[in-house]
Amino acid sequence: MKILQPDNNGFCSGVKRAVDMAFAAAGPDVYCFGEIVHNPKVVAALAERGVTIQKDITKLKRGDTLIITAHGASKKVFEYCGRSGIKIIDTTCPFVRVLHEKAARYHEKGYKIVLIGNKNHPEIIGVNGWCDDDALITDGQISVDINGFDKVFVMFQTTYNVENVDSALENLKADNVKTLEIFNTICYTTTERQKNAADISSRCDSVIVVGGKNSSNTGRLLEICKKNCPHTVAIESPDELFDFDFSNTENLGIIAGASTPSELIEEVVAKMAEQTKDNIIETNAENEMFKNAVENFHRKSLRKGQKLKGRIAHIDNSGIIINFDFQKKEGFIPNEEITLDEDYNQAKANLKVGDTLEVIVLLADKDIILSHKAIEELYKDDALVEGIKQGNEFSVTATKEVKGGLLSKLGSYTVFIPASQIRSGYVKDLSKYVGKKLRLVALPDGVDDSKKKIVASQKSVLEAEKKAREDNFWENIEVGEIVEGQVVRFASFGAFVNVRGFDCLAHISDLSWTPIKEPSEVLELNKTYEFVVLKLDREANRVSIGYKQLLPDPWQVAFEKHPVGSVTKGKVARILPFGAFVEIEPGVDGLLHVSNVSWEWVDDIKKVLKVGDEIDVAITEFNPESKRVTLSRKATMEQPQDASENK
Repeated sequence: MKILQPDNNGFCSGVKRAVDMAFAAAGPDVYCFGEIVHNPKVVAALAERGVTIQKDITKLKRGDTLIITAHGASKKVFEYCGRSGIKIIDTTCPFVRVLHEKAARYHEKGYKIVLIGNKNHPEIIGVNGWCDDDALITDGQISVDINGFDKVFVMFQTTYNVENVDSALENLKADNVKTLEIFNTICYTTTERQKNAADISSRCDSVIVVGGKNSSNTGRLLEICKKNCPHTVAIESPDELFDFDFSNTENLGIIAGASTPSELIEEVVAKMAEQTKDNIIETNAENEMFKNAVENFHRKSLRKGQKLKGRIAHIDNSGIIINFDFQKKEGFIPNEEITLDEDYNQAKANLKVGDTLEVIVLLADKDIILSHKAIEELYKDDALVEGIKQGNEFSVTATKEVKGGLLSKLGSYTVFIPASQIRSGYVKDLSKYVGKKLRLVALPDGVDDSKKKIVASQKSVLEAEKKAREDNFWENIEVGEIVEGQVVRFASFGAFVNVRGFDCLAHISDLSWTPIKEPSEVLELNKTYEFVVLKLDREANRVSIGYKQLLPDPWQVAFEKHPVGSVTKGKVARILPFGAFVEIEPGVDGLLHVSNVSWEWVDDIKKVLKVGDEIDVAITEFNPESKRVTLSRKATMEQPQDASENK
């Protein structure tokens, strides 16, 4: 069999540029405005690195990063992100950007913009956004009357089928248009690839078109190839080749879309080589990549730890001999490596020559030593996957840091934990989690059996537990309840206290009956105290607690100690023009009005008293609720006989 394919199979320069930029930007809080390119393999690889597709930019927040795809986006997207503080990584294909510029410029000149292409394709939607969404869009297959416009500017989707250009222009009825300008915006790469597809498909018995099924350029190539070669099939994955019949194929064409990565094309070639077995596979000399892929397949070597399948050639008392299609040398499974069960004789009794057996390479030197027991060990955890699909929690140890997250293994499955799913908040250093055991649940649609992959989240587990703790907390706490709490941190406005795993706030005003400047004057960090619950606000997730409320109120104590009519000693704390404040107990000041300082007339209280003086005062009024005490000094003095005259 001979394989024919063009030199330029796979990524075009615009797609390669977009993909490289997207992978370089991948990480937490990075989103893509649609698929970076229409290829599921590339999209999945970006998703594994934490890049989420987000077409609704109003759901993004300030500081997020938005990758504009190779297809481009409308002007409104750029303007919104600029206003909202969203960083843009613009991977728009340079050929598409030309359409944006021309659409904007000619629309401003008063031209009616006509776009020929798929109205639902992101490229056309984006271009239309640069002329105020006012373009006339047609697929070129039906007649469109544009005689109602004086000036018309026509452009094509960059991946439009070159063969349909003439008929598309003929379908534009423009007899009375005064100014008609037509700009051929079909990408030269698209044109060249469509020509190559036509040429190669005309020389082949069978053609395989490799690329995303929703890719416009891949769809065009498929149309062209089917015209020349009815035995043409489109695939996204090499696994789809199982049902493809090569028996009557001498010349096989491989055509790949502009959004198809080269490694996927190599996988297709390797898969064909595996299926055709002894058939001779050649490649045209035009592409070194294809020759290397086939040669590498036929020279396939074994390495320690490799997992592969072989056929049982012989069973004897010492073990099992295995043959491989690609390897002349036989492999050997010793008895002790046949099964996890101790009864290897029973295991051998259930096998026969010709059976296919999956093994792991233990030694690949002069002798090839294999293990089926290691496969059983590997797959025993696969039984957990059904439960994982139902939402069961599972644990793995992170083994490797990769771009955008962590990797581990569960049986035959690779487990990827995106950086954004390790815990709440941004994880700066992923390496700290390598070697750590993680508790996980699979993300929605995160289990892919065909690719043996699980995308999982530890954050979901931690947040679910946190919510359960919070629900339990809220259901078992009441206003007025006395609780124990540990002081965990201070702020200028109060102290945060851990009560039953929940952070509550003790405001500085609720820590002491006397004024304090900072919480540390009353409380110590990491020490446990009793507090009273003052206020509960579940909607705001906020609890207010008090410390001073469990301490004696100095005003109430002073009221009981100093009833109205009693005399006590006090210290002058402050002097004002109308009187002095005298402290009768710590934190309890009473007002001594200037008229009650002496039986004699006092024109300036500072002539009689100074701050710090200790004086006798009588309690004439005491209201602990309003925290008001009225004092009299002259009531402690003997009234002079001529007091009425002095008054």
